[in-house]
Amino acid sequence: MYKILIADDEGIVTNALQFIIEKNFGGECQVAVAKNGRQAIEEAESFQPDIALLDIQMPGINGLKAMEEICAQNAKIKILILSAYDNFDYAKEALRLGAVDYLMKPINKKAIVERLTAIMRTIDQERQKRRDDLLVKEKMEAVVPIIENGFIVSLIIQNEYKDSGIQYRRLLDLEEDYGIIMVLEWGEGGEEGSMGNPVGSSVLAHKYYDKMAELVKVYFKACVSNIMGNMIVCVIPFGEAKMEYGERLRVIEKARNLVASLKHMAGIDFKAGIGSVRSWEAMFDSYQEALNALRHGRREVTHIDDLIVRNTQEQQQQMMEQVVLGAVLGGMEHDVRQEAMVFAGWVQKNKRNAFEEEKLQLTELFLVARRMVQEQGGEYKKGQEAMGALLRSENGEELRQRFVAAMVDLAKAVVIKNQKSDGIVTKAQEYIRQNFRKDLTLEEVAQTAGISPYYFSKLFKEGTGMNFTEYITGLRIERAKQLLSNRELSIKQVCLDSGYGNPNYFSRIFKKWTGITPTEFRDGIYEDK
Repeated sequence: MYKILIADDEGIVTNALQFIIEKNFGGECQVAVAKNGRQAIEEAESFQPDIALLDIQMPGINGLKAMEEICAQNAKIKILILSAYDNFDYAKEALRLGAVDYLMKPINKKAIVERLTAIMRTIDQERQKRRDDLLVKEKMEAVVPIIENGFIVSLIIQNEYKDSGIQYRRLLDLEEDYGIIMVLEWGEGGEEGSMGNPVGSSVLAHKYYDKMAELVKVYFKACVSNIMGNMIVCVIPFGEAKMEYGERLRVIEKARNLVASLKHMAGIDFKAGIGSVRSWEAMFDSYQEALNALRHGRREVTHIDDLIVRNTQEQQQQMMEQVVLGAVLGGMEHDVRQEAMVFAGWVQKNKRNAFEEEKLQLTELFLVARRMVQEQGGEYKKGQEAMGALLRSENGEELRQRFVAAMVDLAKAVVIKNQKSDGIVTKAQEYIRQNFRKDLTLEEVAQTAGISPYYFSKLFKEGTGMNFTEYITGLRIERAKQLLSNRELSIKQVCLDSGYGNPNYFSRIFKKWTGITPTEFRDGIYEDK
């Protein structure tokens, strides 16, 4: 559909043009008519035409003035000027002002049809381009979170940025040379600022992830990661190598407002830890600082600089060591990996130019952890080997990686000691059988078994021969088969009672597992009878 405005003070001209348009373009066009420049401007404002045919010589406001007003309202409009021979100079001025073409009076039917056809083709091309641009934009909106997450991962994993980070920055149009890491964590507020019930809160937070990411971007120009356990990592680009005190206060205040908004939206508690300004190559350090601030800060928002001022180095070290040891003795592999890396980074930062001291401090903590694990009855036969590897480390990065690996191995020894795999799987199967109609997650079931989700996933696959999702689906399909034998139950009711919320999805899964639809399965039962 094309909207066409005809503006001419001669009624015979407007009637002729309207007749030609309707005869040659029929229902493709909607036509409005104006008798002078003022009416043309008013009509253009309300009618919003795609094409305007304007006579130059009209009483009052002439065609050129009307054209300027109309183009100011609608930059996309295509204007075709109607001009008598003695007004040709005006027609040339109209072209200079943006008219697409002109026609000399008296109007030639063939010429007007050709001109309008060409203009309509141009409009079609522009519309298609707009549609294509919107499609690209829509696709980019879907891709940008993936790019942002990849960028953040490249920053917080040691030595990854140099390989892919620069490409990510180009894709995200990040011109700043520096950045800050802010880590947001959620859960139920506990003692000394720690977060309780991370698994249950994480399940809830997944429902709000999109809104959480949107809120972050309301307060900060930031890239936002995917959910990592019960945390998300935010990267805030920064233009200077150092943040002044006043700017730091503004960042903290915005983070406080963000945390309050997130809490109000999701109904769970949030905390934020903020690292210092770093170059992109050194962003891993800002990440470690943000985790440090998050773990040991007493307030909802803690900046690493405030944490260092508030705690002496010795007190801070003791707190961090206790966090690492607590994670090891709890068999929490993911937490051990994270906390051990943060602690090693902190030691490295505070033992600059004293590599041997750094090595001894990490080795001492490893020995303390090993002794505590052994006292609990855990078997760890690689103690001497791990200690030797730590002492033979030749640089900070090698030392850090070996320390983290050794502490994770200790956590695994605790898990093996506390639980036998058969007992874990049996306990998990019983819990799943009792709760498969609910929206169960791997993390929730792993928590009931008292081990990390990663380790539980491996044990469950080894013990049952299928992964967690397949096992639940199998239970649900068997339940559905039992229910389908009752004709009084609708397919929708069978779907809900089997643990599915969407009947279409239920039908697809059922057919994938059985080869037939639920209706076909039910019909087969009664045919056999």
